[in-house]
Amino acid sequence: MVYPTDRVEAVNYNSKRGQVELTKGYPEEKFLWNVDFHPTPIRKRNWDWYTYAAIWFSMAFIVPSWSLASVGLSFGLGTLDSILLVFLGNVIVLIPMIIQSHGGARYGVPEPVLTRTRWGVYGAIFPSWIRAIIGAGWWGIETYIMTEAAVGIYAILTHKLSVIGSYVAKGVASPYTLSLAFPQVFWITFTLIIMLQILLLYFSPVPEAQPALKWFARLAAPLVLLGFVILWYNFMGISHWNFGGVFSIRPAVTGINYWIMWFAFLNANIAYWATMALSMPDYTRFAKSQFAQTIGQIPMPFMMLVIALLGVMTTGAIEQVYHVAIWDPILASTLYLQPTLAVLLNALFLLATFSVNVFANTVGPAYDFANTFPRKFTWFRGALLVIAISIILGAWTFYSSAYGYLYNWLLTYGGLLGSVEGVIIFDYALIRRFKFELTDVFWSRGRFRYWRGINPAAFITFAIVDFIIYAPFIPYHSIIFSNSWLISFLLSGLIYVPLMTQWIIPRYQPELKGSIFREGYASREVSMVFNNEENVKR
Repeated sequence: MVYPTDRVEAVNYNSKRGQVELTKGYPEEKFLWNVDFHPTPIRKRNWDWYTYAAIWFSMAFIVPSWSLASVGLSFGLGTLDSILLVFLGNVIVLIPMIIQSHGGARYGVPEPVLTRTRWGVYGAIFPSWIRAIIGAGWWGIETYIMTEAAVGIYAILTHKLSVIGSYVAKGVASPYTLSLAFPQVFWITFTLIIMLQILLLYFSPVPEAQPALKWFARLAAPLVLLGFVILWYNFMGISHWNFGGVFSIRPAVTGINYWIMWFAFLNANIAYWATMALSMPDYTRFAKSQFAQTIGQIPMPFMMLVIALLGVMTTGAIEQVYHVAIWDPILASTLYLQPTLAVLLNALFLLATFSVNVFANTVGPAYDFANTFPRKFTWFRGALLVIAISIILGAWTFYSSAYGYLYNWLLTYGGLLGSVEGVIIFDYALIRRFKFELTDVFWSRGRFRYWRGINPAAFITFAIVDFIIYAPFIPYHSIIFSNSWLISFLLSGLIYVPLMTQWIIPRYQPELKGSIFREGYASREVSMVFNNEENVKR
């Protein structure tokens, strides 16, 4: 049932804050509305810029960030190339991230609800599942990292570092090294760590907000940063602070191969936070203003730059001294640092990674799965599905090598998220110019129903773009795949915009009038909502 008068009467627009709120709920829409999905009232949107900067601090300073920054040297890029591309990739992904965040801050809705405007009220489940499955993959990688740290401690305490050293001498210097050196110990520990996480989630579910665990989560990033600084300090000391030697490492690849690698590393760095570029409305729905969410997120590339400087310099120092590029901080600390310090660092990385895994890779994906089948799935069952999918994916096998981490993981899912985000950003920023009917995201028969609840333009765009990205027989496939996020994002805009303006809007949303060359497309009701307060003042 549609409630046409609600489009104006049930919506308030505060022009001073640039925010919209919904004053009415729709409990009869059982599959589309509940109190958690209802837009956050403006009076409760009180997160300032410092809150968002703190969130990014807690997310950025993790072991995979160090590994990604350092892996450039393993692919033959120079020190300066690796550092520059980390910063540039994160500046690029920040742009769609802030645009997507704008929707959360303006309308007070989480990502699954905001996505309904682009993919349809039921079609939005599809990109949310993509996000959740990638989150499950990261759950497995973080669990693998915890296992690595624990087995590193085992090797030190049992005086078996020579076993690890023999593998490194053979050229096996990656997160895979410890699992090869001690396979039985490693995989038994891996299983135990999974079971411990399941027990925690069952007896102390995160949504019930345990203070102790949340306080530890806030301490995790500073502890990891401390660990990174200790690693950097010790290895730079071992290299006799040879900054000139570290920064003089030049690219080992040349010609076309250099540029393929250059763009592949750039796209991998964009893809690294592409999941958050999609998910940020889950956080920005509580933003005090657009200024707060924007200024709070701008430090993110600079945080990644700090990690890149520490990681690349440390990897460069190890390469100078030991003639091997070890981009894994756990392997480096285990093998080369003084035993007591190495045990301390590995314990720190284990505990901090555990905290990140619980909050960053369990909560959101579990909600995505649970909200798809609300009658069958509790949050805990959603969390179990996250764990099951993570085991099926086995994404840690991608993380275990530089090639796998870059190509099989980051660039592979970068193509998926690039097309999803292309649809989202071009729809919201170019076609609608940041304005839409807030009421209709909760109506099964509203304007975002499109065709049976899905937007054909979004699905057609996704299918075409990802066929081009992943089909191996497409000409110049290696170049296309090396640019998976950038190409899929831009191609999505080129395909989606004409499909919407020439087909979908005229057929399914004829009430929308306008042009992408002027002020975008908007209905009469949307114009009334956004002009109402100004008209009253006049």
